[in-house]
Parts: sequence; C-alpha cells; structure tokens
Amino acid sequence: MVNRSVRSALALCLSVVALVSVYALVAEQDPVVQRIIQMGTADNQAMRWADIMTNRFGGRVTGSDAYTNAAQWALWQFTQWGLEAELDEVGEVPVGFNRGPWFGKMVKPAEKTLYFGTPTFTAGTKGVQRGGVAMLRTDPYSIPGRNASAENVEKKRVAVDAAIAEITASPATFKDKWVLIAGDSTGFGRDGRRNTPEYADATLMPPLTQALVTAGALGTIQRMKAPYNILDGYATAWDKLPVLPDIKLLDTQYDEIRALAEKGDAVELEFDIRNWFKMGPVKYHNIVATLRGTTYPDEHIIIGSHFDSFDAGTGAVDDGSGSSPHIEAMRLIAQSGARPKRSITIILFAAEENGLVGSQSWLRKRPDVQPKIVAMINRDGSPSAITGATVPGGWYAAMEPIVAPLANLNPTWPFRLARNDYPSARPERPGGTDSSSFAMAGIPTLNFTVTREYTYSRAWHTLNDLYSELVPFTKHQQHSALVTAVVAYGVANLETPLTRAGVYLDDGIYADLTTASGTRIMASLDYVNAPLQTANFIRIAEGSTPQAGGGRGGPPPGMGGQGRGGAGPDVPPIGTILDVKGGVVSANIVSDVQKSVAMPRLPGRSNPALKHDGPGVLGVSGPNAFYLTLQRNTGLDRKYTAIGRVIAGEDLLRTFKKGDRIRSVRIIRAGQVARGFRTDNEAFAKLMQETSKTR
Repeated sequence: MVNRSVRSALALCLSVVALVSVYALVAEQDPVVQRIIQMGTADNQAMRWADIMTNRFGGRVTGSDAYTNAAQWALWQFTQWGLEAELDEVGEVPVGFNRGPWFGKMVKPAEKTLYFGTPTFTAGTKGVQRGGVAMLRTDPYSIPGRNASAENVEKKRVAVDAAIAEITASPATFKDKWVLIAGDSTGFGRDGRRNTPEYADATLMPPLTQALVTAGALGTIQRMKAPYNILDGYATAWDKLPVLPDIKLLDTQYDEIRALAEKGDAVELEFDIRNWFKMGPVKYHNIVATLRGTTYPDEHIIIGSHFDSFDAGTGAVDDGSGSSPHIEAMRLIAQSGARPKRSITIILFAAEENGLVGSQSWLRKRPDVQPKIVAMINRDGSPSAITGATVPGGWYAAMEPIVAPLANLNPTWPFRLARNDYPSARPERPGGTDSSSFAMAGIPTLNFTVTREYTYSRAWHTLNDLYSELVPFTKHQQHSALVTAVVAYGVANLETPLTRAGVYLDDGIYADLTTASGTRIMASLDYVNAPLQTANFIRIAEGSTPQAGGGRGGPPPGMGGQGRGGAGPDVPPIGTILDVKGGVVSANIVSDVQKSVAMPRLPGRSNPALKHDGPGVLGVSGPNAFYLTLQRNTGLDRKYTAIGRVIAGEDLLRTFKKGDRIRSVRIIRAGQVARGFRTDNEAFAKLMQETSKTR
C-alpha cells in the first residue's frame, strides 16, 4: 500500500515528466527546428568552411594577407545568406607579415631533411643560404628578461654582455655560420613578441642580435621539443625589420648537429625560409553578422569564436574547429527561414591570440549593448562533439524544451542537460579565450560539454595545426554545428530572456565548502559587520597567514591547497562535523594547519546585521571552530557571531552527518572591495585592536 506522501510525490514526478514531454513535442514540432535538423543532418557544410579557411587562406595571423582575405570571404559569405554583415575595425599593426614555404636540410656530413619552424614576424633567408655551424657558448636566452625579478634581470644583463664579448672577440667564428644557441625554445621570437621585446626600446635591434648581424651570422638555431610550438616575434616599422632568421629546430636534430660540431666534424646546413613583410599599417577587423530579431531586435544571442591563428600550421584546430561549426550553425539558422524573437549575432573575433583584443574591442565600443546580451556561446578548444550543457539553475526549466529535440538526435552523442546552482565569480582579467571577455562584463556564457577523444596540445600553436587533424572528427564538427544552431535559435525565441540571476556572484566574499562525500554549499561572508570573526574564519580556511593585500592566499608551505579547494587524499580534512545539538552542526578544526598555529581568543560579539533566523547561517563559535545552523535558533545570537548565510546548496544541509569530514573551504573574493579585505597577520592584529576598543 502506498502512503499519501509517496502518492503525492509520484503524482508530482509524473506531472513534471508530462510537462517536459509537452515542451519537447512543441520544440520538435517547430518547423524551423525541424528544418535546421533536416539540413544539418543531410547537408552539413561545417567541413567545407574549415577547408576554405585553412586550405584556401591558410594560417590567419593578425596583420597577414591570409587573415584580411579570409575576413573578406566570411563577410561575403554571410551576406549571401541574407544576414546583416560588417567588418568591425579592431586595430592595426605597424607592419604586416606573410609566410611562404620553408625548407631546410643538413648537407654535410650527410644529407638529411630538417624539421623546424620560425615564429611569425621574424626574418626569412635571402633565398637559399648555405653555411657552417658555430656555437654560442654563453646562454643568455634561458634567463628571464623583462617583468622578471631584479636578480634575473641582472643575470640577464651579465649573460648578454658576456655573449656579446664572445662574439666581438672572434667575429670570424660566426661569419656566414648558423649559430646554435643553448636552451630550449618556448616558441616565441628570439627578440621578444608583439612590441614587448626584452629590451626597453622596441625600435632598436637588441644588442646581442646586433652583434651577430655585425659579425655576419646567417641566423640562429634553438632547440625545440615536441609538440613544436611556433608562436610570434615582432616588427615595429618598415625601416626596422628583423633581418636575422630565428630557427626553432627539432630537439633530436639539434642535439645531433651540436654533437657533430663539438667533435670537430664539418657540418653544413642549408635553409630557404620565405617569410615576407608588408608595408603597414595593416588594419584588422572582427567579422560580425546578424539575423535581426522580430520582437526584441536589441536583445542578442552571441555565437563567438576567434578567426585568427598562429600560422606555422593553418589554424585548423585553433580555432578553425570553432569558427567553421559556428559559421555552419549561422547558415542553418539563416536558411531555415527562422524569424527569432531576438537577434542572433555571430562574431568571428580578430587578434584573440594577441590577448583577446577583438572581443574586448567589440564590447568596449558597445556598453549599451552589453546589458541586452542574453547569452554568449563560445567555441575554442578542439574538434570535439557537443554532448550536453551545464546551465545555471535559473535557466534549467527554459533550456529543457530547447534541447529536447537533441536528446536522442544522434545516438553516439545523446545530449544531456545538467544544472549548476552555484554562481561563479566573474573573471578579474582576460583568460584563455574570448568568452572570458564577456564574463568579465557580467554577460552569461553557455558552457557546452564535449567529448574528450582529441588531445588538444597536439595541435595547439604547433606545426600540427592542419586540416588533416579535423578530418577524423568530421562527424563531431557537423554535430556540434547542428547542436549550436538549435540551441541558439531556441534561446533567441524564448518568450522571456534567460535570467542573469544566479549566474555570477555579486561583489563580496564567499566560502565554498565541500565535504569528503561531495556535498557542497556556498555561503556569503559578512566582512562588513563582523570583520574580525570573518577574517578569523578566512584564516582557518586559508591558513593563518594568507598573502597580504586581499589575495586569496593559501596555506603554509607543505600543506597542499585545501583552503583553496584543491585537497588531495593525503591532505588532512579542514574540519569534522562533530555533533548536532539545538539545530547546530559543529565543526571543530582538526587540520595540521591549525594544530601547528596558535589561534587567538576572539572577543565575543553578536552581529547586528545577521541573526540565526533559519537554516544555513554560518558562524564562529571560537578561535578554532565554526558551525552551520540546520534550523532557526535565535538563542545563538547571544552566544556566537553569525558571519554568513548559505546562498547555494541550502537543501543539502540536512545531509550533513556526524563524522563527515570537511575536505575544503575555498574563499572566493568578488569585486575590488572584497579583494582589498586583508587577513594577513598585520591586518588581523589591527582588527583585534579595533574590536576590543568598541566593546
């Protein structure tokens, strides 16, 4: 026999299932969705766009003809589909760069093809150039230069001076020779990159390079480990172009050549490197295309990926594997006859590889548009297939009917929707991809989950970044284009926009607490009304002496990172739930951090702004203990200090059990004021004094 509560719960579950089924049916019956799926299944052209981008135009370095010509093509292609399209000027480079073929071989003592690359904006050879090998015994290149410690800067200066002295003492040793430089290359230009060289005056040739040029060297050769990263150098003006080739050679071949030279064998190398510069300035642009919304045209769903690349390869994986599915997604939407309520805008960003320049430029010029961007969908990573999405809790109900047609569309990659009820802090600075520019502005970004078959480091900024890398992932690319089209159209066609509530944390300080069983809650901390007790709790979580100046800090040396949420199995728990009495879960701190540090006795003080009026109140009951309420308990107002309230995961409090271990308490600071709240020893002592005076 089923009791009443069970029957009610069962009825509720059936109602929810029925509602979801109705939503799914409505979405599946939408003729636009049906046409998108039909075209995306029968005539998916994602790989066609990848072929054009990578094989017709090639590596799309900002400031290159390849980028400029590819941007013109994308603009034209979008207009063919009836979209409003424009080139959005981002900036200019003082000198352009184009790369042709490159060849190299060892001629003596035996003929052997060499595997190498040269960074962009570095010199080519003057036709075919052949010469012997010389070794620069002094190694100034492996010592950090600008933005390093004063000690390393001095070491660098001394090493550079020594290397110059070595060259000037015997210039004939280096004349008409390929000069082997010690140390492994990071892929960047020998003389710096993007107008930020190691030497203060970017208009002058670095003195060490000048010494090699004066001696008549043919070029320099550095050792390069797999996976063969090839990045960029710099050029500031047409009359100050780089003139000394900068070769990064496969490590095994470098070692072989060096060993031969050290034995005294006659080694002769031949290179033909066709790097060409173009008179500037050369302007570069984002490519922007919009399908204008019918009801809310000023509200936007942004589909974004970066269009530029490094050019040792052809930019197929990074980020052709993002741009080509997004171009196809826009084609599917545009040619399906869609008339969404909101505008759908695709942006192919310029100069992402130079520091997210294109995305930041686009946002900076449109402050009035930023509040009206419902969501940004970014793709930049690998040619993986989309298998689902994790969305904020406030989005889940709206997203279910949108993604319902995708659940079993492809049995290889069934789409699964998950929810995340824990807001995140907005990034403080640009990250590794354009979506971080939008997140910095408080614009929600949609996070797809993808398959993991592809090893991204194989192609990322390497010689391997070629169209051939995408071919085995053709179906993945096509499926991702189709999923993106369905989701973008669905979000654009909602009756009400997706909420921003619960996506990002408001400015403040937060504690993200996780037990050993994976139970997670997040609480805001009242550092304004209970500064001393809050600071004490932060010191418990991070170790007693987090870094001064409001950073996140960390535990003392040797203690891993449990205060920052990174505890491993060998790190002791930060606390253990001891008992449940009067609606309070006590958690005495038992980690070695606190055993080894004497915590001060705190003066008793209630928090006038925060009371124990319900479950999920976080408080401090002593120098080494904190607690969480499971229910209302006003009697605690007179005994302890409430310092925070649970804002996410409150329903999980009831799962806390005696003996559970608290594995981590991560402190999150959002906003400049919160980052300025110091808890180091000096600041904590000052808080102790101030609190004692006010008692």
